[in-house]
Amino acid sequence: MANSVIRFFRSVSGAVALWVLFALGSVLPAHAEADKNETAVITVIQQQLDAFAADDAEQAFKYAAPGIKAMSGNAQNFLALVKTRYSVVYRNSNAAFLKPVIHGKAALVRVRLTDENGVNWMAAYTLELQKNKEWLISGCQLQGEQGTFV
Repeated sequence: MANSVIRFFRSVSGAVALWVLFALGSVLPAHAEADKNETAVITVIQQQLDAFAADDAEQAFKYAAPGIKAMSGNAQNFLALVKTRYSVVYRNSNAAFLKPVIHGKAALVRVRLTDENGVNWMAAYTLELQKNKEWLISGCQLQGEQGTFV
């Protein structure tokens, strides 16, 4: 009797272990994909911020989604718009990224930006996943320290 009980528990624990391995096998790739997307959206924003800091209109424009590109017309117009309406995005002394929220082909990334005068802003970036699997910035809303949206 004792041997049959031990064999039963061994077979059950083996089945449970096998089930856990299969379950982890399906969860781990999904988690890795989520991490990859989070890194990708942050990288796109950081690269665009770096391009603005270098006054590289073409490079900054590269990270804009098709809708933004169509609205701006060209890289120089895009840079002029950012300079005048989003000065903290154009020139900032610090950028701190919060954890991205990604749902399907859309992402929201909040970034705490500090302007050259030490004033803090919250930028809410939206990004779209393109057919070529590249994330591009589709919008940016700014909220100042006093709670006003720009």
